[in-house]
Amino acid sequence: MRRFRLRLLTLTAAGLLVVSACTPPKPAPLATYLDPAGPVEARVGTSVTFEAQNFPGAVEWAVDGVVGGAPGIGSIADGLFVAPSRVPAMGAVVVSATSESNPSETATASVTITAPGTVYILDETIYVLGALDTVEGDVAADRTFTLAGPANSPIAMAGAPALDLAFIAAAWDSSRIVRVNSLSTATGEVTGTEFSTLGYTNPTGLAYDQERDILYALFEGALVAYHGASTAGVGAVPDRVVAGPSLTDWFVNDSRLALDVANDRLFLAVSEWVTLGVYDDASALDGEVTPDRTMTLDAPANFFWGLDYDASRDELYVGDQKLGVGVYVVANASAATGLVEPSRSLGGPTYPLQGASQVIYDVTNDRLVVIDAYGDDVKVYDDASTLNGDVAPTRVIGGPLLPIVYPFGGFIDPAQ
Repeated sequence: MRRFRLRLLTLTAAGLLVVSACTPPKPAPLATYLDPAGPVEARVGTSVTFEAQNFPGAVEWAVDGVVGGAPGIGSIADGLFVAPSRVPAMGAVVVSATSESNPSETATASVTITAPGTVYILDETIYVLGALDTVEGDVAADRTFTLAGPANSPIAMAGAPALDLAFIAAAWDSSRIVRVNSLSTATGEVTGTEFSTLGYTNPTGLAYDQERDILYALFEGALVAYHGASTAGVGAVPDRVVAGPSLTDWFVNDSRLALDVANDRLFLAVSEWVTLGVYDDASALDGEVTPDRTMTLDAPANFFWGLDYDASRDELYVGDQKLGVGVYVVANASAATGLVEPSRSLGGPTYPLQGASQVIYDVTNDRLVVIDAYGDDVKVYDDASTLNGDVAPTRVIGGPLLPIVYPFGGFIDPAQ
C-alpha cells in the first residue's frame, strides 16, 4: 500500500509538471517611453521628432499638459515638436504622449529651449540683430526702431525677456525713462510708457530686478527705484530715491549699474572716479545711503563705462574707455573690497578695445558682447569665461550697412 501511494504521488507530480510547462506565465507589458527619452535641447524655432514606444494604439501629444501645445511653449503633432520663437519663462517644457485608449499609459520627455541671442545697439536709432551665434561683418540690422517723443539719445537699456519688454534710458537732449512692450517685434517709431524722472537728468545706468519687479535708474545726482515697473502707468514716479550731499561723487554722468538679483545686490561703476560701489539689500535702499563696499582696480583704468555681472561665476565685467585693454574682470565680486587686482582682462595692442561703452554678458551661451563706441562696432567674444589677455574677438559686427556712430549702450535678449 505504501508503494502504491508513492507511485501515485509521483505520477501526480509529473502531471502537474506537464501542465505547468504547457501554460507559461503571461509576460509583463513593455514599459512605454518616448524616443528620444530626454532631456533634449532645442534652439528656438527648430524641431525635434519624438516616437511613442510600446503604446497600445494611437496617442495624444501635449506640451506642458496642453494638447497640441501653444505659441509660448511650442507645438506638437504626430510627435513633431516645434520649439517656440522665444525661450519660455521656465527655460524648459515637457513633451508628453498619452494613450487614447488607456489614459493611464503615458510617457514624458523634458526639452530645454535655448536661443542664439538678439543684440540691441543703442544709437540715435536702435539697431536689432539676431542670430548672435553666427552674425558677423558688415550686415544690416534685422529691424530698427526709435522712441516716439522728444529728441533723445538712448544710452542704457535693461529688460525682462520673459515678459518681452525692456526699459530704455535717454540722456542729454532730454532725460527720459521709457518702457517698451512687445520688444521682440518693436519696429519703426515706438510709443512706450514714459516714467517720471522727478526732474533728475542724464539717466545713464539701468538695471531691472524681474524677481521683485523693480527698475533701478541711475541719474546724475540720484539713484531711484520704480516698483511694479513692468505694469506701471504713464508718469509713474519712483518709490524710493537715494540721494544727498554725501553721494554727489557717486552719482555722476555716464555711470552704470548691474544687479545680482538672487542676493539683492546692486553694483555701481562710477565713470570719472574709476571706482566700483556695492549696495547690499538693494530693494530696501532709501534716503542718503552710501555704498556698503567700494572697490578700486589695481590696473591702469581710465574711465569706467560698461558694467555687467555673471551670477553663475560671481564675476563682474567692467568696461573701460581707453585704447587697449578695454574690459576688466573682477572675481569674487560679491565680497571683493578695497584695492582689487582684476582676475582677467580683454584687449591689448594687437586686438584693442577702444571704448567699451557697454559690456553685456550672456550666461546661457557664455558670451560677452562689447559695444565699442570708438570702433563704431560690436565685438563678440564666445567662451568669454575662459578668455584672458590680448585675444581676438570671435566676431566683429559693423560697417556701412550698420551705420552706428558712437553707440552708447546695448542689451542682449537671450530668449530670442
